[in-house]
Amino acid sequence: MRKTRIPNIVSFAAAGMVLAGTPLHAGVAAATAPPPVSDAAAPPLSSICAWFASKPGNLYHNPENPWLQDITINTRFHWQYAWVDGFTETQAGREHFNYQNHGEVRRFYFGPTFRFLNAFTLKAEANMVEDRKPRRGGREFGYDSMFELYLTADIKKLFDPPHLDALTLHYGKYEQRYTEEHMTSSRDIYTMERSKLDSWLLPGVPLPSNPTGVWIEGKRGPHTLAGGVFSTDHSPELANWDDGRVYWITYRHNLAAATRFEMAEVSANYIWNDTSAGDQQAVNYDWASTLWGRLGDGPWALRASLIYGANRSDMPGRGGYFSGIDVLPTWWIVPQKLQFAMRGEYARATEPEGLRLAARYARIAGEPANADLPSLASGRGDRHYSLYAGLNYHFCGCPHVKVMLGVEWERMDNSATDLTAYDGTTWWVAFRTSF
Repeated sequence: MRKTRIPNIVSFAAAGMVLAGTPLHAGVAAATAPPPVSDAAAPPLSSICAWFASKPGNLYHNPENPWLQDITINTRFHWQYAWVDGFTETQAGREHFNYQNHGEVRRFYFGPTFRFLNAFTLKAEANMVEDRKPRRGGREFGYDSMFELYLTADIKKLFDPPHLDALTLHYGKYEQRYTEEHMTSSRDIYTMERSKLDSWLLPGVPLPSNPTGVWIEGKRGPHTLAGGVFSTDHSPELANWDDGRVYWITYRHNLAAATRFEMAEVSANYIWNDTSAGDQQAVNYDWASTLWGRLGDGPWALRASLIYGANRSDMPGRGGYFSGIDVLPTWWIVPQKLQFAMRGEYARATEPEGLRLAARYARIAGEPANADLPSLASGRGDRHYSLYAGLNYHFCGCPHVKVMLGVEWERMDNSATDLTAYDGTTWWVAFRTSF
């Protein structure tokens, strides 16, 4: 695939130094950090934990500087291994398969965040790996595409509009969040992968990159309202506006203050795809609506999403409507260290191929390089069931350094043919870190 030059992060940092008029180490000294840990006195794990706690990505921090207040380098590295065992059915009969992904660098994002002029933030995160090992290809490190790249203006700080606690305006590449699962960043995700319906709602551009758009978000008390418009162009960097549009609006209500729970929130969302036949497409549907909520207190939490929408497809059997529910309870077995997570999902469609399995990893197993099962590689049906259970161990209680173990059972049925596109179990292990 096309490769472009790696963004010069050193140049970003140097520009920040010029704006700040202060050496980088001055900001680090001003930042609050735990006392250094002696390598001689502490075991290696304690030293690593202390390093993560010291906010190593924060290169500069000086809120008194009127030009540049902060430079932070964001890094996300996620590795995972999966083993799948199951079967798929065709008119010729049932075919059993098993598959190993041989280890995958699931995410490697890297980039800076600048906060400047006391009201603006520029965030850039590039995808720094193309890993095709699950498809028996190679793995190449280096700049692949921009995962996120956007500028935020704090309108509240600039103009102080009345009756609002916060108001921000944004432009650029941004990861949309329509469900409760996707409101949780992959830095903190409780399961190995998000649910099938959650993955279906996300923009399906062919690169690990997000659409470009403009959006605004306002907040007053427990109420948050946001909306935006995004281009459907597939550019790996900032997109053009020559193709279609995707519009979305979201409302969130924080109920924590009105209840006895530490966490209580509900949200309603609507997404509309306004494109023509010749436009590049960013989503798989004409429109979708979601209603999600989360509730938590002490060691436990419960999260759930309801989803309903209309597919965008002229192919026979792939239009119609889709709907579903997913429920995700979690429990801290050892506070801040060992967490148990479960998830159940049920989804259905009005057309026999109105649903499709998420790409990882059953569909990949059906590709010619692996088990070569076309019905599995297609992964389509109209009834989907899944159940996930896993453990997440956080080193030193650090939320962003963890090992994950999980197992997930899935089934996709086609009621028109009375065949099962997939019935199987995936076993997972992963290491994830970020700062």
